[in-house]
Amino acid sequence: MSLGVAFSIASTLGTTPISSISYSLSLITNINIGITTFVFNLALIFIQFLVLRSKFHKKRLLQVINCVLFGYFTDLALYLVLQVPFDHTILMSVVFLVLSIFLIALGIFIYMPANIAPLPGEGCVESIAIVTNWRFSTVKIAFDASMVITSLILCGLFYTSIFGAVNIGTIISAFLVGFTLRQISNIYSKVTGNQINMVKR
Repeated sequence: MSLGVAFSIASTLGTTPISSISYSLSLITNINIGITTFVFNLALIFIQFLVLRSKFHKKRLLQVINCVLFGYFTDLALYLVLQVPFDHTILMSVVFLVLSIFLIALGIFIYMPANIAPLPGEGCVESIAIVTNWRFSTVKIAFDASMVITSLILCGLFYTSIFGAVNIGTIISAFLVGFTLRQISNIYSKVTGNQINMVKR
């Protein structure tokens, strides 16, 4: 997941939707993205509490650990990805964007069914899916789109450019991460004969 975020930033086409707000806050405040990622993810845990209320299990508080780890690994992954030679061509940017979308979708597919503690972003998506009974990947698309809109508003109000954290790659990711996740799940089901349940109630 952290590598996916890093590749999206390095692509120069806009960061991933779920990290767009964290990146916007980093640009606006000049605070390290690892810190803004931690703070934003804490806010997402609180949103889950508001959405689930009595269905909010204490195990979800383990997401606080994920906040710390994800913030740290986002910094580390960005450092590593920036060491990769990047020629600023459209082709290279698209390659980085595709890698970003795939890695994030694959990361969600791997850790959500484990039902230990999701990253807060996916925890929010799961919470909404539980309350509404909508499909996880469908909620993921809508949730990511809302993150993009919020990021645009933040940068428009407080940064030098409305497109500080959001660009065409962010819009593409908002729709394709959920779609890619669905395809990975479908392929897994066809190959193994097992159905993966992304949402644990």
